[in-house]
Amino acid sequence: MNAESEILKLIHRYCYAIDAGDFETFGKLLEHAEWTVEGKPPGGSGISNIILYPDGTPRTKHTVSNTTLEVNSVQGTATAHSYVTIFQQTSELPLQPIYAGDYFDEFERVRGLWRFAKRDIRASLIGDMSAHLKNPSATVPGA
Repeated sequence: MNAESEILKLIHRYCYAIDAGDFETFGKLLEHAEWTVEGKPPGGSGISNIILYPDGTPRTKHTVSNTTLEVNSVQGTATAHSYVTIFQQTSELPLQPIYAGDYFDEFERVRGLWRFAKRDIRASLIGDMSAHLKNPSATVPGA
């Protein structure tokens, strides 16, 4: 698998992990990375601020699009910029977009494997996040 494919797989696995409520995989994906929201570490206990429903998920779908990726194979580094839109539906709320923003990512290759080095999440549009986060403004400023 080439570098671009491996890195895109990491970007997608992050979304799958959150949407599945699989915080073990989420933690492994970011264990060597700096994770920030609007340039600062997320408040509100980070991932534990997410509301989980009886099915064990946050009832969300993270969609990533418009990804641009630049790989420096010699240095073993890469950067990516993607749009992210989060949709949510609960028994109380209809299907709706609750967030639109950007992922600014940095990656590094260690012992032949690519991993996240940094993910900065930036908001562009914020909807009703009250059914997604226990304390929305603690994780997403302005929510």
